[in-house]
Amino acid sequence: MNESSYQEALDYLYSLTRSGIKLGLKNTAQILRHFGDPQLQTRTIHIAGTNGKGSTAAITESILRTSGYKVGLYTSPHLLDFRERVQINRRMIEKSEMVDLIIRIKSAAQKLEVPITFFEFGTVLAFLYFHEQGTDINVIEVGLGGRLDATNLCQAEISIITSISRDHTQFLGEELEQIAFEKACIIKESSIVFAHIPEDRTFRVVNDFSKKCSANLFCSGVDFRVEPQSGNEEKNSFSFQWGSLVLNNLTLSLMGACQRDNAGLALSACLKLKERGFVIEEEHIRQGLKTVAWEGRLETVASRPTVVLDCAHNEESIRNMTMELRENFKFSRCFIIFGMMRDKKIDEVIKILSQLGNHFFLVPIDPSRGEAPEKLAQRLKTYDKPSRVFETVSDAFQVAKQIASQNDLICITGSILLVAKAKECFNDENIFFDSGNALLSDE
Repeated sequence: MNESSYQEALDYLYSLTRSGIKLGLKNTAQILRHFGDPQLQTRTIHIAGTNGKGSTAAITESILRTSGYKVGLYTSPHLLDFRERVQINRRMIEKSEMVDLIIRIKSAAQKLEVPITFFEFGTVLAFLYFHEQGTDINVIEVGLGGRLDATNLCQAEISIITSISRDHTQFLGEELEQIAFEKACIIKESSIVFAHIPEDRTFRVVNDFSKKCSANLFCSGVDFRVEPQSGNEEKNSFSFQWGSLVLNNLTLSLMGACQRDNAGLALSACLKLKERGFVIEEEHIRQGLKTVAWEGRLETVASRPTVVLDCAHNEESIRNMTMELRENFKFSRCFIIFGMMRDKKIDEVIKILSQLGNHFFLVPIDPSRGEAPEKLAQRLKTYDKPSRVFETVSDAFQVAKQIASQNDLICITGSILLVAKAKECFNDENIFFDSGNALLSDE
């Protein structure tokens, strides 16, 4: 395989984004059936939720991989490379294998005369790849919602619901109960469900659906518990309790209380697999938690000043991020490099961020879907927060770095696309040391 054939296949795949988001299972089901329903051939953990599902998937995969299993991991979106979405034992699918699968799936879709979206294509690709590579178990993250998400064609013996809040309301509805129902629909007949849903009205929806499916529901804070433990300030230490089982001084490589909650869900799911024949020892659990990696989630990429990347992109995740930054970082001032999709609750997000940030550096992220930075600047005036508009993340960072002292914090947040662009910039190490001037416009 040469690089041009890979790029050609990738270009075709991205051309499907023009179809937009079309929720539904019929088309994906037809193509998967053509390939013998590979998604039904492997044991699966299926993860839905408004926030935290990617982190939970990564933690689950890490414990299972450390236990010696061959684990397929399907997540979305990606940061820098589409192949991040489809991994086995945290190794991205090889380019040659991806080209072969794209050709085969494209041919099948044309033969069946089935239109297919970008996400549906990626989901078929992942299921087929995992089956042909002989994974022991797959950890599958829902793309959007759950009920009509292409991943819901799997038959997971364990489902995880990480959190429920308002996001993608144009697809899932405005009411929390409605959103909870969409996510609960990943639960399969006679399966096991683990959930972190402290709010009563959303819990009732998930509980009722679990009963309807004769599924056993286990809830964080009720059936199993996660509690923070003091220790090394640089470590995210916690204890886990489920019945008579108590694990103390667990160390998680991911920062924040929300990640401890996610770890509790992942750990519970792995313990249930242990009851069902998987060999998972305490040492595997500890090592899996300690070594898990998930980029772009309170990720520190530089110090003096501290630079943190976080993919928070809706009201709940922004609120959690600001809380974690205050609790886990010491800083004098906070400079926020910010961009956001226009379909989010921007006013609510800016209200939260205005209580954290001293100065905002605003950048465009997507011409078709992103909010114009000039409009973000107008919203920030309500809170008397100074802001500047930049053409690129690199320009914004260079100016923020010049202004910031060693005791300050630079936070890049608001969109996964923004964090991805930042990581591309930071791959060029010179960005941390270049003192050249960047053009800016005051707002």
